[in-house]
Amino acid sequence: MNFERSDENIGNRVFKGALFLAGARFVLRLFSMVNLIVLGRLLAPEDYGVASLAIVVIGFVQVLSDMRVNSALIALRDIEGKHIDTGFTMNFLRGLLIAAVLFVFAGPIANYMNEPKLEDVLRVICVVLIFDGARNPAFMMYQRNIDFSKEFNRRVASTILGSLAAIVVAIMTESYWAIVAGTLAGRFTEMALSYWRIPYRPRVSFREWRTFLGFGGWLTLSGIISHFTLIAPQFLIGKYMGAAQLGYFTIGRDVSQVATRELATPLSQAIFPGLSAIAHNDKRLRGAYRKAQSVILGIALPIGVGTALMANEMIAILVGTKWLPSAEVVVLLAPTLAFTMITSATDGLAMAKQATRAMFTRAVFVAVIALPVFALAVWQGTFITVVYALVFRLLLQTAVNMYFAKTLIGDSFFSPFTSSWRSLLAAAAMAGAVLALPAPFVPGQPEYVVLFEMMPRVFVGAVVYILTHFVLWRLAGRPDGFEMKMREVSGTALAKLRRVRPAAN
Repeated sequence: MNFERSDENIGNRVFKGALFLAGARFVLRLFSMVNLIVLGRLLAPEDYGVASLAIVVIGFVQVLSDMRVNSALIALRDIEGKHIDTGFTMNFLRGLLIAAVLFVFAGPIANYMNEPKLEDVLRVICVVLIFDGARNPAFMMYQRNIDFSKEFNRRVASTILGSLAAIVVAIMTESYWAIVAGTLAGRFTEMALSYWRIPYRPRVSFREWRTFLGFGGWLTLSGIISHFTLIAPQFLIGKYMGAAQLGYFTIGRDVSQVATRELATPLSQAIFPGLSAIAHNDKRLRGAYRKAQSVILGIALPIGVGTALMANEMIAILVGTKWLPSAEVVVLLAPTLAFTMITSATDGLAMAKQATRAMFTRAVFVAVIALPVFALAVWQGTFITVVYALVFRLLLQTAVNMYFAKTLIGDSFFSPFTSSWRSLLAAAAMAGAVLALPAPFVPGQPEYVVLFEMMPRVFVGAVVYILTHFVLWRLAGRPDGFEMKMREVSGTALAKLRRVRPAAN
């Protein structure tokens, strides 16, 4: 198996990899949307709350013990078989250990969270920690070489099986066990497929443990603090406001993340190995980072703003009107999450430069400011104040990331805005155009009626965004950035279409 990587034609390889991941996430979202539509009608908000608490706990213990083996396998310049073997051994032992600890302490955790149902859920769902630890680290060599085709297959298969399992169990039980079953099925499939057609089988070894601890030590501490800051709203809402309120928050957050999770995240994931390959060349690194940021924001921003403008319709179509209280969450979070994409590649940049200690310092700074704000929001006693506190944390994180990127590559603090100002203005024009149109949403209408009435606003918003973007681009002298990449992709797609038509005839 090839452990070497090339830094040739990085830009096109990164974008091709991102398209693979975006395609996978499109299929993921398609099945996740079906999953959400079915489960949203079969399960109660309390069921979502219980499952969400369990997933929060699982995520936290994973981050607490994560040695960032996969990140090291991408970032390190030289990789051999002994690195794969050591990474597998460390991950598997970690998975076994934290699964056992969680099984033993499931009862006390459930008591602390004031949710008795959580105990049994944790004792079942902790098996995913073993599945995750047993994955084949050799699979990361494809990502190291910016080849995401196998990742595409793995994600699609795991999502399909996970969604089917969740839907079947939901129909049978109409309980939170549907979400647990879907999670178990999906994660087992991911583990199994990491060995399928991979020409390397890891062995037990500790030869390179110092290398992984040296890279991942600060990164692990940074991940613990960042994750705790990330899950604080869910934890506080679940503990002090009840499972139903947490269910509303979870649905609102999931709908809000369409732009960031399904479209921009694949680009961010593909960028990390690309930046790692050119980390030794500051000039190329600076240019690649700027261009990546402009492309990510150009894609995410109109979707995030559009989702907020049609929050009620999105909630009604996807999960039904009983979830309409989640619309407040969508209105606040969707555009904010999309805006944060302006610095979404910062972590990839930092790991490419192996600035892991600086990542820890950044995480501590954000946590020291954000956590008291979350506590104050809960003390105020309203659900929406916690969402406002989350918006504050996201904007704070964005500002800190801008400064962090400046120190890493010697760029201007405002460089993300100078690269992406056209996307910001085009999104503002789109919002104005959509708000000027009538919004005839009436709760209780059939979903197809809501969708039909929403489509004219979607069309107008898309047209205004695209036209404004390209007018501003021409006025600015056609600089290299988001628009140039979109033209390149469109031209490639049209050329392939022209070649396919004669072949079909």
